[in-house]
Amino acid sequence: MKKEKRRTRRRFRNFGYLECGAFAGYLHEMSLKGWHFREWRAGMLFEEGEPADITYCVEVFPKGSEMDTKPEEPAEEYAEYCRAAGWEFIDGERKFCIFRKKEEDAVPIVTEEERFSNVKKAELGWLGREMLAPLVVTVSFWLRATGGEFEDWMFSNLYLTLLLTVTMLTAVRGVQCIGTAVWIASAKRKLNSGRKIAYGKQHWRVVWNVVYVLFLMMLIFLLTVEDRVVEGSMLAVFALVLLVLSWGIAYFRPTRSGNWALQISVGVAAVFLMVMVAVIWAVSVPEEESTETALAELPLIQSDYREMEGQPGWADYQYMESVLGTWLQGRVDYGKDLSKGEEEQSDSLSYDIYRSEYPWLLREVWQRETDGADAISEEGEIWDARETKRIGSGQGAGILYVRWSDTILILQADVMPDEAQSLIIKEKLSL
Repeated sequence: MKKEKRRTRRRFRNFGYLECGAFAGYLHEMSLKGWHFREWRAGMLFEEGEPADITYCVEVFPKGSEMDTKPEEPAEEYAEYCRAAGWEFIDGERKFCIFRKKEEDAVPIVTEEERFSNVKKAELGWLGREMLAPLVVTVSFWLRATGGEFEDWMFSNLYLTLLLTVTMLTAVRGVQCIGTAVWIASAKRKLNSGRKIAYGKQHWRVVWNVVYVLFLMMLIFLLTVEDRVVEGSMLAVFALVLLVLSWGIAYFRPTRSGNWALQISVGVAAVFLMVMVAVIWAVSVPEEESTETALAELPLIQSDYREMEGQPGWADYQYMESVLGTWLQGRVDYGKDLSKGEEEQSDSLSYDIYRSEYPWLLREVWQRETDGADAISEEGEIWDARETKRIGSGQGAGILYVRWSDTILILQADVMPDEAQSLIIKEKLSL
């Protein structure tokens, strides 16, 4: 007679080491409903059977690793020891080992002191690793945002969101560290007074996972809104690859060494593909087309305020906007061959316009940009500005800095404008 295949059910529940007691309680509740834990296989796999009052024990194995997807040799040896004590080993993952009570007179697998020590070390180790990445990223982002890339971060909603989000995630991890320290102190007091330590459910773990998902969705949305569809698509594909990789590892359950090798290989391959896509995208737009697009957007080129020969040979237009203000960057190069075989002469113009209603932001930009420039008063009247500085003199090459209450202009040219040309520039740039 053909044996009837039992039904199985997969549950996606995530328990931390501090929750080993709640984990055992969950398995017990499932058994009372007729669903008995069989193994980890891309989730927790339960097999249907008769409802039974089964006692489970979830222990934290100190010789286990976060990279373990199935019991390694030390865990198997540990299982033999526990079997002699009346406990049947079911499965293991990471540092978790799950046992089912088989003998009524089964003795506890570990003492309260040993369990507390194992759980504490495993939780602190996991939390330290989880804290490291967001902390490093946060410090790196803040160093860049307050350093040489100040304007890039302050005038970009995407960068500001990244900065605030990673800071928030690190702060949350910091709160978790404090909460874990409080729990450890409380558990020590209970242990010293002979009371039983409760390893119950920690509800903040669910919130943390939700925050991660929302963070990823928000990044993809912002990249799309900022017309950075390629970056958004790359991030989405990268997240999908990680999801598929995680599922594959959880389902096929490679050895610890195999898990390491697989994750490193896929990580290197993913980075290589992302770099290749970025390079291909960067060279896919012809320089001539890029220059024509920039010229159509630029509010000012040299021929707007003085006589020029030839046509612009290269131009670039960048516009950044954030909740703090806007930053417009214009670059134009005129070039022409004087005669065949002679070097090409060029005339360059570049300008940056910062606008913000926050005085502290413009003050910081002004201090950073005008370091080494000389203050001048005569041109301040021409521009009707609060402050004017300059590098260079006369009609030769130089840099002009002009500051109003809510705007800063930085203009660099091979031929600096005279008074009449300055008025035209001011009108063209709506200053």
